[in-house]
Amino acid sequence: MENEINMEREYGEFKVNGSKGRVNKIVLMTLPEEGQFVNWTTPNHFKPKAVKYMPLGILSLASNLPKDTYDIKLLDASSHGWSIEETIQRIESEKPDVLGITSVDRKVWALNRILRETSASYKAVGGPHVTHYGDSALKNGADAVFIGPLAENEFRKAVDEVSNGKPPKGKIYCTTNINDINFPQRKFLDVNFYFPKEFVLFRAENRLPMFSSVGCPQQCTFCNVQTKKPQLKNASAVVDEMEYLYTIGCRSVHILDDNFNVIPNHLDRVSTEMNKRGFNSEWSGRGQVRMKDYTTLEKLTNYGFKRIHVGFEHFDSDVLKWFRKPETIQDIDRFCEAMNRSNIDMLGYFIIGTPLEMQRDKMDYVEKLPEKIREHNIKHPFFNVLYPEPDTEYYRQLVSQGVYDRDVWTEYMANPVPDFEIKYPYGEARRNEVMAQVQWLIEEFKTKPTESVEAMDANTLTPRGVEEKKVGHIRQE
Repeated sequence: MENEINMEREYGEFKVNGSKGRVNKIVLMTLPEEGQFVNWTTPNHFKPKAVKYMPLGILSLASNLPKDTYDIKLLDASSHGWSIEETIQRIESEKPDVLGITSVDRKVWALNRILRETSASYKAVGGPHVTHYGDSALKNGADAVFIGPLAENEFRKAVDEVSNGKPPKGKIYCTTNINDINFPQRKFLDVNFYFPKEFVLFRAENRLPMFSSVGCPQQCTFCNVQTKKPQLKNASAVVDEMEYLYTIGCRSVHILDDNFNVIPNHLDRVSTEMNKRGFNSEWSGRGQVRMKDYTTLEKLTNYGFKRIHVGFEHFDSDVLKWFRKPETIQDIDRFCEAMNRSNIDMLGYFIIGTPLEMQRDKMDYVEKLPEKIREHNIKHPFFNVLYPEPDTEYYRQLVSQGVYDRDVWTEYMANPVPDFEIKYPYGEARRNEVMAQVQWLIEEFKTKPTESVEAMDANTLTPRGVEEKKVGHIRQE
């Protein structure tokens, strides 16, 4: 079994709360934002403080532990805006035997402090940060790091072994299959806290996210998604979770995948399953431009599909090649035509600030971008600024070109400081210009502020024709 799940481990005498015994209390948590490194990718306009993101990773871990065996507590420090000190106090007040932390690179300062300043008998860290920096987490106090896109089965086994006095140590390489685990039960958190209270680009009643797959095979230079081999949930499991979300008050489901629309027959199978069950509710998804099959779009819209979120990134073919995006301008044209024919709204991501935009023949790109967006009827443009994320090809290029005279991110991860900001690669004057361009684009498309849910006309968002958990028709705006 150990070879099967590929664990590097060592055992020693282990005590729970000072004496040998079973695990009783498990705390699973997100990290606070205090001290995280500065990331200029997303303008504040697109990050309202009232918007909270449900932590699906730790919810999934909790949902795949044995029922009624452990006292499980989730602490979402990120969404609640807790400081590091407050987070530590809350952890300590729970007196956990096992502390599980999901980690991302930008929060390594908080991670290290929490590992060093909490007293749980067994500390486990997962999430994308430990793929490249697991040794650092172990050095700072983690007993084990879980490496891989899904760790539910390995974490459950580790907790059982902790209970038996043989805690696994070091790096645990995870091979959990997406169809071998339960979907995240949201009961571990206050669902109402996560329903949107503020809207930026569109309105959606009681919108909640879920995953229908993990992984992305693309090799985009700016992206640090680590899992390149997609895993896909069975259509029945996808609709099971959609129905479950409806029973807890969700009226708009967002499929938060990287490319849920490009795997052949996946959407057709999901819509067929919805048809079989008579389930119809508003939903949306995040996908790619290069769809293999447009014939299923009518079926999708018949079962409530409202909006697709997609990374167009750029309307210049040279820049798309520089990004290593697989699509062409012709692919974008075809995609937008198909979505518009099917009355599917598009939320489009665009990246501003590439070095190619400084070339003479591209200097008016930003000025012409609004016209392009409107020509393609992209209803909700979302503007990002190019950023040298750790462990991306774009960042490695900057190091090899001498823009950075050393591996800044590896150095930072080994010795993080609060609120670190990496140097803008093209100088402060260019940075100011790019930030001004993005702000101009935001203003160009900004509408009047959206009123709160409570102030909305009830007829706008109230579902009609509700039949138990099966049907929740939302008026298409």
